[in-house]
Amino acid sequence: MGLLDRYIAWKLLKGWVLVWLVMTSIFTLLGFVEELERTTESYQIVDAVRFLLYTLPQRSMDLAPVIALLGSLLALAGLNKNSELIAMRAAGVSVSRFLRSIVIPTLILVAALYAVSEFIAAPLFQQAETEKTLVRSGKANLLKGKGLWSNSGYRFFNVRTLKHSHVPTSIFLYEFTPDGNLQHFAFARRAELTDSRRWDLLDVHQKTLDGNQLKSRHLPNLEMGPFWSREELPVLPLSTTGMTPTGLYEYSDYLKSTDQLSERIEQIFWQKVALPITTGAMVFLAVPIGANVGTTRSSGFGRNLAIGAGVGILFYLLSQLIQTAASMAEIHPAVAVFLPVVLVLSVAGGLINRMR
Repeated sequence: MGLLDRYIAWKLLKGWVLVWLVMTSIFTLLGFVEELERTTESYQIVDAVRFLLYTLPQRSMDLAPVIALLGSLLALAGLNKNSELIAMRAAGVSVSRFLRSIVIPTLILVAALYAVSEFIAAPLFQQAETEKTLVRSGKANLLKGKGLWSNSGYRFFNVRTLKHSHVPTSIFLYEFTPDGNLQHFAFARRAELTDSRRWDLLDVHQKTLDGNQLKSRHLPNLEMGPFWSREELPVLPLSTTGMTPTGLYEYSDYLKSTDQLSERIEQIFWQKVALPITTGAMVFLAVPIGANVGTTRSSGFGRNLAIGAGVGILFYLLSQLIQTAASMAEIHPAVAVFLPVVLVLSVAGGLINRMR
């Protein structure tokens, strides 16, 4: 990156961070007030604050397109107000060269949003929802010790996670001798529950200590039990907001394989896939609005921000309208989700072309 690229990237970053701080502060305060109304003897203020902190990345993701739009407008309008854009044009910086300086930080932002959505925002949101449900129900000790535990005699059974809220995965089985030595160990990727409280463990790795020799074997399935029945398993929240894009894709396949409706999950999956791209599109839409070289008055600065806020609201309403219409017309969710993005990019491209 050249000096110009770094300078513009820094201005954009400062704009994004400033708008992020303002917007997340407002929505976090509103969320805190709402959570205060839900506090009980078991769910106290400390728990509410922890919940808000854990869900902050996901709220930031939801606001990302608007943050990128307003932050970019703030940065570019600031450059315009200080006549820096005029100086760049006078120095021979073409619109294409200026756009290249915008593209680099935008691509980094899009890639970062994908990473945050997959590895940070959704997992933390799901953890927050789970802990909140358990704390409010008075069963916070249910998941202590990494998962659900049960024992029968010298046999201990551990389910680490409940995928899709009710599918047991990462299952460990320990069996000890009366003198406390581990005799048998088994690990299963997941399990299918039967009506007789017996579980069909799938993809099982089993180890047995026979004298002084450790024997290992792999089994495609192994029926064991009795364990929890379907009704006895704790009901944990299944929030689609707290599911990663890959988790949504897998859940959609799971619903299809069990002949359940999957259209809503598919739509949410494509929304999460499209969100970083939408954010990038908003940055490019901000370029012709915020970098209008003919505007140097201070009134133009506030006007551009007002236009940006209006565009953000209009885009949200348009997206909801298109997705609702597409759902009624049984159009593929990907088409409904990406159509507004294509429209934004088309409008941005047309406006940028007029700048040349």
